[in-house]
Amino acid sequence: MCEKCHHIQLDPMLTDAETAKGCYAYYIEESLRTGIKEQKRNHIRNFRRGVVFGYRLKKLGITPHHLLEIGPGSGYFSAGLQFIFPGCEITAMDINSDILAFNKRHHSFRTIQEVPDNFVDECFGKFDLVIARDILEHVSDISKVLSNLEKYLKPGGYLHFITPVGHEDVWKHYLTSKFANSTSELLINHVNYFDGEGLKNLLIQNGLHPVSYYAFDFKTTLKGVGWKKHKKLFSPAAGKNKADFFINQKVHELPQAEFSKEEILDQWYIRKNAKRITHLYSLYQHFSVFRSSPGNNIGNEIYGLFKKINKSSDFCNFKD
Repeated sequence: MCEKCHHIQLDPMLTDAETAKGCYAYYIEESLRTGIKEQKRNHIRNFRRGVVFGYRLKKLGITPHHLLEIGPGSGYFSAGLQFIFPGCEITAMDINSDILAFNKRHHSFRTIQEVPDNFVDECFGKFDLVIARDILEHVSDISKVLSNLEKYLKPGGYLHFITPVGHEDVWKHYLTSKFANSTSELLINHVNYFDGEGLKNLLIQNGLHPVSYYAFDFKTTLKGVGWKKHKKLFSPAAGKNKADFFINQKVHELPQAEFSKEEILDQWYIRKNAKRITHLYSLYQHFSVFRSSPGNNIGNEIYGLFKKINKSSDFCNFKD
């Protein structure tokens, strides 16, 4: 743990190859667990979230023209943004070739296969919006990643992210270690656990200043995550070769059924000539009523929208 910013990081850290393997194994496990119908529902949920975020940008007077999404998943979040900003050109970056192929097939996004820790020269100063939703908790060198994302932005560009509240995210591992005296299983390669105030300061040190920054989704807090010591909240004991099991033995079970973007977006409330209706319905489905300062370290997720301004000389580097 960094004594300066209270950031907690896995030690020893996973290699890029191990991280890629874990992400691919989770992709297989999630695809098998959710099934085709649930995947479709998740796609439309992400599309609606993209629509809500797009209108937040419009309210702030922000119109993205060149967008980079790191770890795009299905790409439907950015597709929702593109629905609001039809002229926006979108690039997707991921280590998983299957995910990139899906994004290209469904959305015609430009794709780059790379991990966010590695700087991509062609992205330098190219984008006015970079999106990294559910990514920061997976990277091995958060300081390098944030430095890369800042460099990808044009002057005055914006970074949007969501990431778990670190205090709650690490709680299950803490309980398993302290009270069961056992190692625990990582949740889909979460290797960074962020203190709310420390994360904000790190972003500022990288020249990214808060426009909107809050924690949301308090169901886990009410259940006791982050404060209650109970066996039900323990993380599962660590298993061996779980990633290899999915990659070597389960990959052939992936659903083969294909569906089109038109089929996914064939909803009564999605109309290009009535986008306000699309927004209002999406807002009804996904608006966060209760919010808290991330510095309180409660809640399940942290939401951030930061603007590129200047770097600070007081820099905290976790790899040191």
